[in-house]
Amino acid sequence: MAPRYPAVTLSVVIPAYNEEQNIAGTLERATESLRSKVGAFEIIVIDDCSADRTAEIAAELAQHRPEIALVRNERNLRQGGCLAKGFALARHEWVTHNAADYPFDYDDLPVLLDRLPEADVVVAARRSYPGTSTARRFVSWSNRALIATLFGTRLKDYNFVQLYRRSVLGGQRTLSTATSFITPEKIIRASRAGLRVVEVEVDYHERLVGKPSSANLKNIGRELRDMARLRLQLWRMGSRDEP
Repeated sequence: MAPRYPAVTLSVVIPAYNEEQNIAGTLERATESLRSKVGAFEIIVIDDCSADRTAEIAAELAQHRPEIALVRNERNLRQGGCLAKGFALARHEWVTHNAADYPFDYDDLPVLLDRLPEADVVVAARRSYPGTSTARRFVSWSNRALIATLFGTRLKDYNFVQLYRRSVLGGQRTLSTATSFITPEKIIRASRAGLRVVEVEVDYHERLVGKPSSANLKNIGRELRDMARLRLQLWRMGSRDEP
């Protein structure tokens, strides 16, 4: 069957840390779905020094699915560092990312791809947050409010999934490696540079097995540090930043 968007080529970055329960199902579902959606794609799995069989499972699948590439970190970079590494390795015109437990189903990708003629960055906003605690939802709300206050960017979601033109990522001078601020910084810089940022609502699929490793006080502290650094940098550069 011919892909629905044959002119679109896509790089997908998936950071993975101790995800042996999820990685096989995620890669199998992703490749099958993407083959029917886009003309060409690659899935870059960044194994972040997993202590389980995550890397071995991904390597086995890569032998039979040529679209999958495995990169094994020599030291733990956390999710933010893995995304930065994967974005730099991406080869296709459009670049996106997903978590190893597959919270964004690529069967929903057309909702984002339909906006490509009018966008340089497409931001996927979660309609709801099934399976998340009240405390975590409050942290997400506080995060959005703080970003709006500091940077004037008002979106419903900064930390789920985005679709970027690779030229946008390649042209940005970003400083954050914090798990929960690397993508907000990219969105903020794109918006301030006058690039076309559009937002669409999508479904979020809760994790069924395993535990997330990014929601902790250390990562929140890193995010606040990187927010302050970016705000100071933009203040020094003036009211308008370049990508």
